[in-house]
Amino acid sequence: MVSDISENKASQSFVSGIIVLTVANILTKVIGLVFKIPLTNMLGDAGMGYFNTAYQIYTWLYMISTAGLPVALSLMVSEYSAKNDTGKIKQIFRTTLLVFGILGLIGSVTLISFCRQIASFISADLSYLCILSIAPALFFICISSTVRGYFQGYRNMIPTAFSEVIEAAGKLIIGISLGYYALNKGYPIHTVAAYAIFGITIGIAAGTLFLTVFSLIKKPASPIVQPSTNTSESKAKLFVTFLKIALPVMLSSSLLSMSSMIDTMIVIRRLKGTGLSEQAAVSLYGNYTAYCVTLFNLPPVLIYPIANTLIPSISAARARGDKGYMKFLMFKSLKLASVIALPCALGLAVLSGPILKLIFSDAASAEMAAPLLASLAPSVFLIGVMAVTNSILQSFRMQKLSVFSMAMGAIVKAVSAYFLVGIRIGDGYLHMYASPISTFLFYLTITLLNLYFISRYIKISLPMTQIFLRPFAAAFVCAISASGAYIITMKLLDSNSISTLFSIALSAVVYLVSLWLFGGITADDLKLIPKAEALFQKNKKLANKLGLSKK
Repeated sequence: MVSDISENKASQSFVSGIIVLTVANILTKVIGLVFKIPLTNMLGDAGMGYFNTAYQIYTWLYMISTAGLPVALSLMVSEYSAKNDTGKIKQIFRTTLLVFGILGLIGSVTLISFCRQIASFISADLSYLCILSIAPALFFICISSTVRGYFQGYRNMIPTAFSEVIEAAGKLIIGISLGYYALNKGYPIHTVAAYAIFGITIGIAAGTLFLTVFSLIKKPASPIVQPSTNTSESKAKLFVTFLKIALPVMLSSSLLSMSSMIDTMIVIRRLKGTGLSEQAAVSLYGNYTAYCVTLFNLPPVLIYPIANTLIPSISAARARGDKGYMKFLMFKSLKLASVIALPCALGLAVLSGPILKLIFSDAASAEMAAPLLASLAPSVFLIGVMAVTNSILQSFRMQKLSVFSMAMGAIVKAVSAYFLVGIRIGDGYLHMYASPISTFLFYLTITLLNLYFISRYIKISLPMTQIFLRPFAAAFVCAISASGAYIITMKLLDSNSISTLFSIALSAVVYLVSLWLFGGITADDLKLIPKAEALFQKNKKLANKLGLSKK
């Protein structure tokens, strides 16, 4: 068991890692949103359909190629670092860099060679140019994922953070510039989309270059630099151990991205089966992905840093045999995920229309997407809990259980999406509503199974009331205040922009107050923030009110 002082420092280091990645993810998503707004206006629903079709294929192959790489590498690096065995760390890093570099190259060549066949298979023939444009990114992302996992194992999140921002900035500046160039040249919309998506490839290449240079000039500091204490363990044996961790994680992550691929492969086909043309089906899909999925993907950026930081932290605690600190990390991570995800989910549900109209200029498309976003919003909470519970299982090397959860979720998603699209509602069909409903069932299945596995196999009891119920009560009050504030201000000012911004700001204040009153956040939670205690020592009055001065 670590001492109180060292445990507190470790806890603050854990929170610091979360903060670094969170800031980077927020910047990345803000840049991504800034990218999506002019992109959507430039391409329209049809162009965005081609763009997102190729991007979802890339995302799926990216997950297959690299998802387990940084997780497994950070897990092994953190464990060997806790044992002061830098020899094994160097061996496994060099081996994985070579192997996954080759894997990424094969993936890129495959996409380039079969871009037309893939586009034809998903019934969006004209998306082949977009697939071709993003294909080289697979090679660069394999290299960058290896370097990220290496540094994350030492709990150094700065290289990952900077590279993510560089990738996003490259996507924004180059992607939009190329898109407008193609548009001004009078190219067809599917070609314009291909030019725009090539900005993602260039951005990822720039991020990879930064990581490569950083790894050459900045070596992670290890407590004791010494060769491996087990010279009989060959590079091949280390790599086999790595694969035993990486492959299940890779498979579970690819099944996670399968959620989007299911929409791409099943929903468009089923929409056409109900009598819609390819153009109409792609436009419906483009509207959903451009408006709803864009906003749906924003809240998780605040939660993924928790999951990413949790893996090396729990792994190091396991190596030390510190069960108390492992329970502390699990509890705080799940609680923080709930505190973040619940108000986002309920807020998006009650303000879906106003938020879409605030961000996007096409009021008609925003109006069409609003009920779809409201239906998708509850999944924000589930994806947050799922991300953390997956990381907990992976940290305890129970990644096969998370694979099972993902597989069950993917089956539920595929079956429900297929049948729901064609269900008649009045004179029409359920159509795109099948996607948010099946997505909810997908994440619900995974989350419930993960929680069951944690309870049964890890055998660490957690206070579920503090983790879920108290944050939900505060989030419910937050959502009610947001809805009421919007209705009142719209009647008084008749301005969607002012009413939406005011409602969000007011509900944020209401949420923080409610969270404190309901016990969703405590003085002990505030003490985990780096430099917080020093700040409150300077302000004794505030510290007394918050209870931070109590021993």
